Amino acid sequence: MAKVLQELRVLAAMSLLVFSSLTSAQASLAQDKSPSAQATEKPTGPPSQSGASTSDEVPAAARQMLEVTRKWLKGEMSTPGVSAEIHEYSRTNVDGRLAVRYHVFVTGAPKDQNYTMVSWPINARGPSASMEGLSLLKDGLISCAGRTPEQCGDPNKIDDPVEFTFYPATGEVFRMALISQDQKTKLFFAIVPDPVSKSANGCVLEVIRLLPKHELVLVRGKGFQPNEDLEFKSKTYDEEKGGHSKADAQGEFVTGLMPFFKDKKSGTTDLRLKGATCAPALTFQWGD
Repeated sequence: MAKVLQELRVLAAMSLLVFSSLTSAQASLAQDKSPSAQATEKPTGPPSQSGASTSDEVPAAARQMLEVTRKWLKGEMSTPGVSAEIHEYSRTNVDGRLAVRYHVFVTGAPKDQNYTMVSWPINARGPSASMEGLSLLKDGLISCAGRTPEQCGDPNKIDDPVEFTFYPATGEVFRMALISQDQKTKLFFAIVPDPVSKSANGCVLEVIRLLPKHELVLVRGKGFQPNEDLEFKSKTYDEEKGGHSKADAQGEFVTGLMPFFKDKKSGTTDLRLKGATCAPALTFQWGD
């Protein structure tokens, strides 16, 4: 357990620095004398990917949060060979709020270990342990086995599957990580229960909320041709921005936006991502 807590402290320290720096950067942008405090960037990602350079318009702290979340969504920080299958089994309305429940099945991880679940909500300064003593059933389902004192759960209800329940805002991402007791196995996965996305001719454009009021969003495109030339445009109030970029080798596009506009507490931003055969477009709201 000491090793798990050490891992959490390292993650929390990293994200606290990102959060604090990003908050300061956002405040500076809000006071900017230029017409707009909006910033866009080219696709984020490893330098080996096509078009993976980053615009200087987005502060370094924001770029770091975007890159960490991109890797989290793709599972790139997981132990090689370990992956998650996320199965939604319930979508209901509870007291006027959307409630979505999932079971998570893990592949490639040892079943003789207990695990700690780590979560990093968008309104938290860093990740922290949310559940301890988790186990994997034979099919990889995350559960509270309740068979030993170290395992979570009720001994009268052994091997009880964990119901991951979320009450999401639109576009909100839930970042989670499963860490084994011996620290040798790590699984990073993320869920967007109520996505903001549009599709067109097989391509998808999505906006993922990374901070509570959309102070920072991750924009993701999928379904394009590998290394395809793309044109990305955004419009907030009367200001348009954009430029040319490329999809990566998997036909995906990732960029970041800080959509807040000078002297405005809320608004909408229009996005369009155009390839050779498709051009998905959407509008999302930000602010209060």
